[in-house]
Amino acid sequence: MPFESPDYLLADLMKSVQDGKIQLPDFQREWKWDDARIAGLLASVSLGHPVGVLMMLEVGGTEVNFAAKPLSGAEKIAANEPDRLLLDGQQRMTSFFQSLASDQPVDTSDGRRKRLKRWYYIDMQKALDDSSDREEAIVSVPEDRIIRGNFGRTVELDLSTLDAECRAEMFPLAGVFDSARTNKWMACFVKLEEGATPERFDRWNQFQQKVLAGSA
Repeated sequence: MPFESPDYLLADLMKSVQDGKIQLPDFQREWKWDDARIAGLLASVSLGHPVGVLMMLEVGGTEVNFAAKPLSGAEKIAANEPDRLLLDGQQRMTSFFQSLASDQPVDTSDGRRKRLKRWYYIDMQKALDDSSDREEAIVSVPEDRIIRGNFGRTVELDLSTLDAECRAEMFPLAGVFDSARTNKWMACFVKLEEGATPERFDRWNQFQQKVLAGSA
């Protein structure tokens, strides 16, 4: 069969990129999506929306003999020979991999094409509010995980520690496919307020089922 149209779980796609099973043909140019567009993509997938069509070519035989390279962000970990080459969907897949699975800040840019390094979080309170725009729940923070105002003189949001993330109810999307990391975050979150563990555990379960399950 020359063409197939299977559905893949995002977590499985990220694992294939990480393992080097999905790579790019060497002639593909480098990706670059700006910060706002990545945030919009993450908002969509958190609602369980499809990520769009990907076009991939199976490797093997004498007719498919392109040189391959890992997606941006996976260069140090994608050590295997690829099974498939990604022909269309590079920007989406790279945005997903860097923000959700690479454990490194995303190399992106602002609307004026100024280079940025960003981590992405989801605001639990806004994500659980059905009247809130999901895109407003996606928060982009600098490489040091601190948002500053007043020309850098004041701290508006500090997410530089696990405790600070939990207190702000900002879940780091870089850990969404890492079960050990997610469980560690959950444990910190539910035990944060003495005497409120059952209520906080219920809130976490609601967030996990409504938001995180849709992202997987």
